[in-house]
Amino acid sequence: MRVSNRFLYYQIVKDLGKSTEKLFTLNNQISSGKRVTKPSDDPLGLAQVLIYRTELNGFEQFQKTINFADGWLTRMDSICTGVDDQLGRASELAVQQASATADADTRAGAAAEIKTIRQTILSQGNAKYGDKYIFGGTMTQSPPFLWANAELLQDDVDTLAADHAGAVANLGGAVSAGDRYINTTDGNIYEYDGAAWQVSAAASEGFSAVVNDQGGLYIYSDGQWVSQYRGNDSIFSVKIGKEDTVEINIPGKELFMNPGGDVFMTLMRLERALLDNDQQGIQNALADIENSSKTVMNKLAKVGAIANRLDNTKAIIRRSDVDVKERVSNIEDLDYADAYTQLKNQQTIYEASLQSTALITSMSLIDFI
Repeated sequence: MRVSNRFLYYQIVKDLGKSTEKLFTLNNQISSGKRVTKPSDDPLGLAQVLIYRTELNGFEQFQKTINFADGWLTRMDSICTGVDDQLGRASELAVQQASATADADTRAGAAAEIKTIRQTILSQGNAKYGDKYIFGGTMTQSPPFLWANAELLQDDVDTLAADHAGAVANLGGAVSAGDRYINTTDGNIYEYDGAAWQVSAAASEGFSAVVNDQGGLYIYSDGQWVSQYRGNDSIFSVKIGKEDTVEINIPGKELFMNPGGDVFMTLMRLERALLDNDQQGIQNALADIENSSKTVMNKLAKVGAIANRLDNTKAIIRRSDVDVKERVSNIEDLDYADAYTQLKNQQTIYEASLQSTALITSMSLIDFI
């Protein structure tokens, strides 16, 4: 076979180019630490790497969500513990002032401390985590609780209505002496005396009363009766896995105004009984304080259970993250020992090619004369 000089030089340049490209590729791999740097290096492997990276991004997002939920629950745990401590102090005061040795002066002093306890607990009820109010349900942008003055607490009423007829309808179509309702039109509290509705208390700023059919305290503020609780009863969840969500909030009404133990009303009635030097009312508050404490501790147990679940999920995600990163490394990362050996071999081949090329290309017609 006749080999022309043109073909010879073409083949030399081509072979040297391939050898140089291999050297460049190996050097680039060693420099980057990656065996796969572009799709053509390993199309199937890179496709798997992209899938794994998507999974790793999901782990990262779930981890952020869990960290947020964990912080939220830690804050709730701290608040519940603090509220229970405050209730413990309130119980001590109630026991002291329920005895016959206490008098109006000592009870007035205790009432001042109970007021401070109420203010502290209300502040905790309006606590925020980041820029969100914790106990407002899904209404996280406004304080969930209003302050109520124990000195202005009125007797319980049965219902809210715009007029007498509405009150009668709410009470089942029949009324009897002693039935009471708040008139939402004029703001007054009316009581039925057996023959007609009479004003029991004229509307006044700061008045408050428990509305039995609403199950909570209402306060007269800025010309209208409003619920002390301004949040809602909704629960919200966060996603901590592809198919896993967890509820992390406890609405404030469920914690602080629970029918099984109403923290705010218990302390408010205790403060009022102390101010009125009402020994029986103080004694009655003891059982209510215990019920309120049980309610708080039950919610604290719920918070703890959710926190444990988050910890378990976090541990699973950490292990999964390590496993997936290992699979990515097996596909993508370089075996340095093997790569360095290949580089030395390729360097020897390249140098031999240069020497061979130098011998061939140095020939001329003078060599044959």
